[in-house]
Amino acid sequence: MKVSVFILFLVLFWQHAFAGDVLFLDINNAIPEVQVVKNRMDKEKTTNKGSEFRLVIVPSYATFPMEKRHRIQELTAIMNGIKEKNILKPGSEFFRQIFNLGKVIRWHKTGDPDKDYSLNDFLPELKAVLNNDSFDFDRVFISGHHGSDYGSMNAVIGGEFFNGLTVDVLKNLFNSSKTTKNVNSIILLGCKTAINKLMERDGVAWAAVLPDSLFQFGFNETSPVKTDELNLSILREILEIQTLIARYKNDQDSGISLDMILQRIMKIKRGNRYLGFRFNNKYYQYPKHFVE
Repeated sequence: MKVSVFILFLVLFWQHAFAGDVLFLDINNAIPEVQVVKNRMDKEKTTNKGSEFRLVIVPSYATFPMEKRHRIQELTAIMNGIKEKNILKPGSEFFRQIFNLGKVIRWHKTGDPDKDYSLNDFLPELKAVLNNDSFDFDRVFISGHHGSDYGSMNAVIGGEFFNGLTVDVLKNLFNSSKTTKNVNSIILLGCKTAINKLMERDGVAWAAVLPDSLFQFGFNETSPVKTDELNLSILREILEIQTLIARYKNDQDSGISLDMILQRIMKIKRGNRYLGFRFNNKYYQYPKHFVE
């Protein structure tokens, strides 16, 4: 009898799980992170028959097919290895290797060894998605290396694909798009995305992007690298938390409360990482940790 009740609970749980699309800004060629999100969505679609929510990745697989993504990742790893090995005493061979690798990587990105993929290539594709009224996003993921511009409030995202995407650009695009008006969570997968100066104050930096979203998550120090199992484990837990958020917002009889969601966030298995997030318009550090 208990087993039957439990199965019925799971069915009802998934029936009210999600209705919206998912937007993933893949600045850092985050193949394993995207796969974790896709696996979760495939599971949701299997258990919630008839669901038509979509995972939208920018830049898309049309722009960068999977084979090309893997090759760019391999070449970038080789380049980073050369840089790490020669960081103290780079010789002439170092510069030649970096120069030649850069040309190969650019060729894989654009078909031209002298032309790199840039913010100007990325933004038209993102704008086309945000102007497509068939999308109704309730979750946004942004993956990339992160920093602020010389200590300013203008946070910047970059990665294997390109650099230079600022918080102000995303604020202007997201906050004015009909496709993102129902977003309930924005997840920032990058270092220091949730330090106090960039997320604590209302209307400042990341706190100003989709400010009506219930949950804005990031890291209050360095984040794990994209392939790290800790990173992927944290991401899986966030996806579970998003399910709770969706049930809270979509099902008045779910029994889910804001406090219940907050307590679940506080139970994320974070390893040695410091997390930061805004929940219901309040800023939290987990555990409390000051970062300049």
